[in-house]
Amino acid sequence: MEYLTVKEYAELKGCSERYVKKIAQDGKLSADKTINDKGRPKYLIPLSALSPELRQSYYAKVKGESTAILPAKPTAVAVTVQKKRAPREFGSFNETERAQITLWTEIIKEWRIRREEYDSKETGDMVYVEEVKRLRKNELAVLNIKVSRDILYRKYRYYKAGDLEGLTECRGGHNRDYNSIPEVLQKVFNDLYLCDRELPISDCYRLMREWALENRPDLLAALPSERTFRREAEKLPEAVVKFFRKGEKACRDECLPYIIRLYDDIEANDVWVADNHTFDFMTRTEDGERLHRMYITGILDAKTGALVGWNITENPCSQSTVLALRHAIMRCGVPKILYVDNGTEFLTHDIGGKGHRSRKSQADIVNPPTILDRLGIKMVNALVCNGRAKPIERMFLTLKNTISRCIATFTGGNVVERPESLKWQLKHGVIPWDMQLREQLDILLDGYNGSPYGGCEPQFKGMSRAEAWCKSISRRTLTRCDESTLNLLLMRNTRYQTVKENGVYITISGEKLYYNCGMDNWKYVGQEVYVRYDPSDLETVKIYDRSDKYIADWTLDKSVFVDYITVNGEDIADRQRLIARQIRAIKGYGKELTGDMQIDALALAVMEAHRKIGDVNFDAPEIENMTAPELTDSRKAVGAEEIDMKLMAERAAKRLRGKIEFE
Repeated sequence: MEYLTVKEYAELKGCSERYVKKIAQDGKLSADKTINDKGRPKYLIPLSALSPELRQSYYAKVKGESTAILPAKPTAVAVTVQKKRAPREFGSFNETERAQITLWTEIIKEWRIRREEYDSKETGDMVYVEEVKRLRKNELAVLNIKVSRDILYRKYRYYKAGDLEGLTECRGGHNRDYNSIPEVLQKVFNDLYLCDRELPISDCYRLMREWALENRPDLLAALPSERTFRREAEKLPEAVVKFFRKGEKACRDECLPYIIRLYDDIEANDVWVADNHTFDFMTRTEDGERLHRMYITGILDAKTGALVGWNITENPCSQSTVLALRHAIMRCGVPKILYVDNGTEFLTHDIGGKGHRSRKSQADIVNPPTILDRLGIKMVNALVCNGRAKPIERMFLTLKNTISRCIATFTGGNVVERPESLKWQLKHGVIPWDMQLREQLDILLDGYNGSPYGGCEPQFKGMSRAEAWCKSISRRTLTRCDESTLNLLLMRNTRYQTVKENGVYITISGEKLYYNCGMDNWKYVGQEVYVRYDPSDLETVKIYDRSDKYIADWTLDKSVFVDYITVNGEDIADRQRLIARQIRAIKGYGKELTGDMQIDALALAVMEAHRKIGDVNFDAPEIENMTAPELTDSRKAVGAEEIDMKLMAERAAKRLRGKIEFE
């Protein structure tokens, strides 16, 4: 039987010897195992184990080797022509290379002058080389430069040719842009590496090797090391790595261009920025039943970075936004623009409008004026998922480092920042109460405005944020609003609604509260109105019609709701008495309108008919009399012969007898 060695089989198949040994050892290839003279296993592959294609290739190879080889024609000797390097500019080199070029330029110029002082150029060269090694010892060591007579002449040729790259010490860089990674393996590795699962490079290399073992075993023999793939991964553009491993947002925030906002054309109170922030410390609620983290709704002046207003709350909501805006206006006046993000606590129908959250189905629905409309403030929304558009985020980071870290129950922004002592604080109940911290937080937040101005405008250098705000506001007109007017303007409002039997309603925490004017509510049923209310005082509300005209103050009607099975009959009795009084009022109103005249409509209709009878005339120009047809015997039916009454009686008697017999 004819056998092939592992080397011959590998050459025939086009794979590595290591791969052939492995498949033979695993039993995937039929082979005879023997031991060579060195005591190592040796595999011989029988010719019968080859596939038809490999067997045909083997026979073709054997036939070609047995054929007489004619003398080959002399071939021309290949001449390797070294490509001339494209000249590089001085600025394209790094700092070290520029220092090497500068030093070699100085050495060459000095060498060409000094060698002229000697009769023998060779002697002058040797003396100068030793002198350079002695006088420039430190510079040569730092830049890793060696000097000899041969090197001087070689560098001089580069200098005359204007080849600055030749003046650098670029030894070992001939294969700098070359790697031995097969293209298909590089693509497999990149596909594993550029994935949002963020696999480590070592795992990408391991999985790529497994892919090659299954699909391209012929490439395993020349597979580069993991370090080679790691170097190639480090060369990938950071933007590409960020996009595929971290996501599009990380790529936008860290690698793509952004807009730098200019503050030259605005002054204080021109633009206020509002946002919410979660404090990084734990507190106990006022009822003591649970632990939580409080929130702050802050409003920042864009020009000076001053914190003009805030509200500390348990839940960031639209009402917290209104309270923070009220605090800011009372302190610093009315702004021109309020710059907010796209949270539901800002995009509500009665504060500034729904913005991009508005539905197409409600595009044609007219809503009452918003709070910002009444104050003359324009609302501008930041782009969605655009953190750079909110400079107030930097202020919140400062509050975290200067305020939150000072509190014993500091939690940190993530698990890494969480202090070890927090667990002990929570276990032993050493937790501050909300009421204890609210007053202290107000003082700390106001103290933030006394810290140095941190912006980029030189006109405010050396000032605090409050001083910068005062200087800037002096260049524009400050719009103030007294407290009573502001309270009226900041009242929340509902959408337009129709007055019903129980009046109008507002929704607070998912519950409806009904308001009406008591006895006179029936006068307004069916009218379209909207309600303005103060969430801190829900006893009364203000009612306005569609033309924004004030109607009246209506009070809360607590008698609307009763238990389904009520044991107090007075609740229903009171409601029935109210209904009876309203019916009497409606009757009295009707009597005033009619004067209680009780006019008989039927008598008026008869009088009208008598008056119109004289105008009725049915005379015709020609009269034609109609004649009745001749009458026939009533006993004869239409279309029938004479009726035999005797025969009819006999047949009826016969049918009757048959019926009796059947029964």
